[in-house]
Amino acid sequence: MTIIDIHFCEMLLKKVGKELHEKCKQWRHPSSSKDLFSKFNDVNNWATNQLRTALNEKYPYIQWSHSEFAVHNQEKPEFEGEYWICDSIDGAIQFLQGISAYTISLCLIRDGQPVLACIYEPCNQDFFHATQGEGAFLNGEKINVGVKEGLADALITTTPPSNPNEELAVTNQTIKGFEQLIPKAFAIRMLGSVSLQLAYVACGRIDGYYEFGTGIYDWLAGALIVKEAGGHVTDIQGRDFTWGSSGVIAANKKINSELEKELKDVK
Repeated sequence: MTIIDIHFCEMLLKKVGKELHEKCKQWRHPSSSKDLFSKFNDVNNWATNQLRTALNEKYPYIQWSHSEFAVHNQEKPEFEGEYWICDSIDGAIQFLQGISAYTISLCLIRDGQPVLACIYEPCNQDFFHATQGEGAFLNGEKINVGVKEGLADALITTTPPSNPNEELAVTNQTIKGFEQLIPKAFAIRMLGSVSLQLAYVACGRIDGYYEFGTGIYDWLAGALIVKEAGGHVTDIQGRDFTWGSSGVIAANKKINSELEKELKDVK
């Protein structure tokens, strides 16, 4: 079992995050969606290479997943032993448009279980992390999920599919779920980076997060931080959140239960 230096991970994510922030301020805004995706590929490849190279030098025996965009590889653990899952720019559209709601997300899988999660938000310089069984932290201070007791008082967030025309079923579920919850919750919003929204659940800035789909790599780091902050994380049906889960709900236990009740029959 590899002993991970949290300070090293923090400094690495902050270094790459600072450079991403500077790049974001310097270029012109994309002129089209094609231009946007071209810019994303360039900067995402650069950031991923920076992170992967540094982590490989520090921890040469830990493997690296290349399946961020390959959902079919995310149904079960990819490797035995230890490997990194990384989203170098989670919230790419926001990043490329100059909006602050993007993060760097890093998760260590060991023997099929997430055991370490780091999420860094460069614009506010917020570093969230959690180690399995040791609690969750924001900038070194212990955090806990919010204490609201019902949807009527809760700020709930979600995220639509990145490619709605290619994921029509999930897109329709997202729309129907939104319609279902708008009359029930205090407020429903979409705030960008998935991992950032989950981290905000962990520290009480958001009261609950849900999302349809099967892209578990988007959720693993944030889900571990929510759990370690005392939160409850399930799939959309209220079952244990694990490999092969369909959708995710993250909140305190009472709000999680209400969200599951409202969303479980959305088709």
